[in-house]
Amino acid sequence: MKPMTVLLTAALLSISSISACSNSENSMSIQQETEAKFHLNPQPKQAYRLKIKINDAPGSLKLMGKMGVGYKAEDCTYIINKIEGAPAHPEKNVQFDIHQINEFEYESIVYADAVLNEDYFGNGVCHWNPEGFGFSLSATGKPEETRFNFSDILEKLLSKKTLTQYYWKWTYPFSKKEDGTLYTDSVHYGIVSPELYDAEKHKEMFSITVSLEEIQP
Repeated sequence: MKPMTVLLTAALLSISSISACSNSENSMSIQQETEAKFHLNPQPKQAYRLKIKINDAPGSLKLMGKMGVGYKAEDCTYIINKIEGAPAHPEKNVQFDIHQINEFEYESIVYADAVLNEDYFGNGVCHWNPEGFGFSLSATGKPEETRFNFSDILEKLLSKKTLTQYYWKWTYPFSKKEDGTLYTDSVHYGIVSPELYDAEKHKEMFSITVSLEEIQP
């Protein structure tokens, strides 16, 4: 499973019974209501500039939405659904603006301390840390086009400073079946190990590189 599950993985809801669906929707509603209680830090200080560079793409790529970063407080737990009694660690997704520099470059300012550390449940201060981050691009933004998703763990980017993922050119701008019809809701997740493919195959790929630099206060 991709490491960005905190931001990008869709919930798979069972349709085996009306009761099961009802419980799942209720749990999601409680989770959303709880997440809204977690406050953003009014004065974040740990700022990072994430630079996005698209390399050798077959055409221009348009940003779909914003930069998403998932935060989690591992030192706190709470009960999502009091009926089911399921414990969970607090999580909150935060979106940051992405600015276009030129046709193939973007950048975003994100904060490691974007969520406020405080006592949300009366059991002590919850300390938040960033987990996954991700964004999505497509040729022009039309719904039938392939969405090229870049997602990874922010801690990994903090350590390595640069991450690159590879995508098949033939999926741009659409992913087509053998009969020429389009796949619906086509999403292409990046390949992080292009060495699995021979040199000739590499010519059929383009890449997206994300680099990070700390912004001194």
